[in-house]
Amino acid sequence: MPDHPRPDALDTVLWLTDAARSTPPPALVARIDARIGARVDARAPRRADRPSRGMAVVALALAAAFGFQAVGNLVAGEWIAEGIGEPFAPHALFEMSLALVAAAVCAASAAVRRAWGGLSVLTCTPLALSLGVHGVGEFGQFAAGSALHTVEGVLGVALLGTWWWQWRDTRRGTREGGT
Repeated sequence: MPDHPRPDALDTVLWLTDAARSTPPPALVARIDARIGARVDARAPRRADRPSRGMAVVALALAAAFGFQAVGNLVAGEWIAEGIGEPFAPHALFEMSLALVAAAVCAASAAVRRAWGGLSVLTCTPLALSLGVHGVGEFGQFAAGSALHTVEGVLGVALLGTWWWQWRDTRRGTREGGT
């Protein structure tokens, strides 16, 4: 038996890993930290890319109105058809509901990124305005539909207005900054 205790395998492996490990140069550590920090910052939207609070509120309100109409078409299609004096067509109402859900998603996109506001305005404002104009004719016939369509029309105009205001402020900021 030897005089010194025999080291076990774990102690040997730990000793070998400590002996093989070197301290990285500070410049390398700084570069890695900078890259990791930049990657984390890239995932979060920059302040300049966030939409204004007004744009987010109007976009989400219009998305909610489109979503409400889509659900109403699916749930209360017969009542709506009876109210406007048209035949009930479940297939057409289902497909229109799918289109309204797509419009709601497009409207809500303006609340996520400032750059998506133009897309939202180009697709949702004409739909909202046409629904609003169509809703004016329903005032004496079907008050619930008229109210919903009027709100959608007003929100379409508000979406266009807040997008223009936001775009104008962005353009002014770049002109004043000299870029």
